Amino acid sequence: MEAGPWNWLEVAKLAAGLLMPVALAIFGIYIHRVTKRFEHLQWRSQKLIEKRLAIYDDLAPHFNDLLCFFTYVGSWKELNPLDVVAQKRELDKKIYLASPLFSASFFQACEKFQSLCFETYTGWGQDARLRTQFQRRKDARKTDWVGEWEKCFSDASSVADPKEIREAYANLMEIFAVDIGVHSSFAIPPSGRLPKNIR
Repeated sequence: MEAGPWNWLEVAKLAAGLLMPVALAIFGIYIHRVTKRFEHLQWRSQKLIEKRLAIYDDLAPHFNDLLCFFTYVGSWKELNPLDVVAQKRELDKKIYLASPLFSASFFQACEKFQSLCFETYTGWGQDARLRTQFQRRKDARKTDWVGEWEKCFSDASSVADPKEIREAYANLMEIFAVDIGVHSSFAIPPSGRLPKNIR
């Protein structure tokens, strides 16, 4: 029996029969690549959040110590002025190392907070000075005050307003929370009122 001439309908059926598995294979490869890319992005985001949380765990206690020291709350009396100046150097190092992992607004908020706490560039080889008065601290630590600590403090004209420091801290922690992905609104729990004669 001789094969008759093929008509276009049979050719189309044969082509469709061959192209369907090829198209499904190409579509499957595409879906696989998209899924892998999504998984990679998800993994990267997860690792970034984990790293940011580790940085938060490291930096937040230092920021809180500065807040306490400069607004006279919590453990401010136990903080040695020389240790507070040393904390600034440590914070600077950690902030600059962490800056690529956070937004520019986080870095700016860190700079703003620290500029309210510390007077920098006071002379070649000189440490930053604390932008707060020492007299109330001296009165609170009569038994263990060291006269040498007084050189750690700025002149009265450079003293920062503790309310501004508190606001800068709140802004910093809000940006910190947003960058970590925790939430977008943050309010510092009240820590009591500021003493009226702290300046």
